[in-house]
Amino acid sequence: MSAFHKFTFIAFITAISLSAGESYAAGAPKKEDAEAGDPYVRLAPVAIPVFENQAVVNYIFLTVRLNLTAKADVNKLREKEPYFRNQLMQAAYKTSFALPDKSDTLDEARFKKVMIGEFSQVSGAGMIQSIEILDQNPKRRRR
Repeated sequence: MSAFHKFTFIAFITAISLSAGESYAAGAPKKEDAEAGDPYVRLAPVAIPVFENQAVVNYIFLTVRLNLTAKADVNKLREKEPYFRNQLMQAAYKTSFALPDKSDTLDEARFKKVMIGEFSQVSGAGMIQSIEILDQNPKRRRR
């Protein structure tokens, strides 16, 4: 994949993510969100690429939940949901988060370690307590 095609693809995914996130964030809060006592931001599902030798070999579709600290402004951070997804996509194109030799499985420990710092760039320091991977599904299963 040439650099131009990678750039075009990233720009396309970012544009879709931002436009989808605005409508997602603008919707009325779900009943389960209002009842839940723990502050969190749930990211809309996103597909991250898996690279081998600088070539995309698979995608892992993720649903992620950011658990916030008590001092975090939940409403303000939920409005930034598209920016969290954008940060995730940018990091995923720099680093392949799949397990070595397993293009269908996320390396959760490495993902969380890297993404706490990345997400903190959007939220500010000390706002994210932990990251939960709610769902992960590869485009292609390893045979």
